Amino acid sequence: MGANARRRSGLQGGGRGVDYTPVILVERRRRSEKSLLYELKDLAEAAGYVVVDVVSQVRDPDPKYNIGAGKVAMLAELVRSKGAKKVIFFNELKPHQAYNLMKELKVDVIDRFDLILEVFSKRAGSKEAKLQIELAKLSRELSFAREWLRLAKIGELHGFMGGGEYAIDTYYKHVRRRIANIKDELAKLRARKAERWRRRSIDSGLYYLALTGYTGAGKTTLFTALTGQAAYVDGKPFATLSTKMGRAIIEGRPVIVSDTVGFIDCLPPQLLDAFYTTLGEVVLADLVLLVYDASEELGEIERKLTAGLTTLQSLGVDRNRILAVANKVDLISEDELRGALEIAGRLGLEPIAISARTGFGLDALKRSILDKLPNYAIAEIELPTADDLSKLSKQIYIRQIIEDNGRIKAIVEGREEWLRAFISRLEKSR
Repeated sequence: MGANARRRSGLQGGGRGVDYTPVILVERRRRSEKSLLYELKDLAEAAGYVVVDVVSQVRDPDPKYNIGAGKVAMLAELVRSKGAKKVIFFNELKPHQAYNLMKELKVDVIDRFDLILEVFSKRAGSKEAKLQIELAKLSRELSFAREWLRLAKIGELHGFMGGGEYAIDTYYKHVRRRIANIKDELAKLRARKAERWRRRSIDSGLYYLALTGYTGAGKTTLFTALTGQAAYVDGKPFATLSTKMGRAIIEGRPVIVSDTVGFIDCLPPQLLDAFYTTLGEVVLADLVLLVYDASEELGEIERKLTAGLTTLQSLGVDRNRILAVANKVDLISEDELRGALEIAGRLGLEPIAISARTGFGLDALKRSILDKLPNYAIAEIELPTADDLSKLSKQIYIRQIIEDNGRIKAIVEGREEWLRAFISRLEKSR
């Protein structure tokens, strides 16, 4: 087996995406498709690469290389002249296409899927996120291992082990075992997380808001504006991987807010599966805030909003639980803002215009959040002691307190099922 094949299959030690590696970016698209090389460049730089050149071709996919044979020859010369150590395709490569390209170019070749995983690997912090990344990476490796095994059996690749067993065959079996173990571990994490959310909903009565949107939309800045908690922001794709959570007070009402991983257009289904535990936070939310950058071109706004809605729909999030948030409006004119809001309107959304950086529109956003919270109720309860009132104020909103002959009554607002459970407990304790 050649060195390039070993790198692709994972049989050779060492990680991909070494910092400051010079790379060439390649995009093949049809005439009707928009170029997204700029987004690929952002991802490559976030992974630590230095982009030394870009190549674009407008044509239907070639079955052997994805790009045309003539473009492959040109790319090979460009690799030599620029000293590139890796070539990154925007298009998803089939195993045999990656193998054919590496044979011709004499350098490692990866695609956008691999690149996203490299960015994730660099930014993952929690054990959960690392497991999710490993699962996506191994699932990807498995499809390539099948192709290496096929090529080995027809004589394209060499590499027998003792007893006539292929090295890649052994690796294939190892990957399948590891994938099964990771899935079991993630299933346990999901079950524990779902139980925690169930208890939080019942025991605390707090509502849960999830911030979502295309990577770079300003979700983390909004998270800080709502919760007062500082969070890491660097302007690069996928600055947030592990979900961050904080408590916010919205017009006196306590809620839990989470900042989730950003979406990206054409996100491979394998990544959705692998990151279910992180994206699952969105499924459990009472309200999903879909944040988008209103300062971008209208075509970009529509593309990214559509990508976000598609992802949420694939996760089973009902449109009634989505509140669109047009962020960064401090950077545009009124006419530009009108266009940005109309795009969301055409997609069936009712956006709220804000600037998370300056605070503009946050009060209107908070009112909209309260209007859309599900199962919101008002009740009058009688409390035995003032201590009970103090504990209650940390969980739900107290609209009014009435003291009458030593008795304490409170007009409270909150989640209906929690209020019912709380009143039931009070009656049983009397």
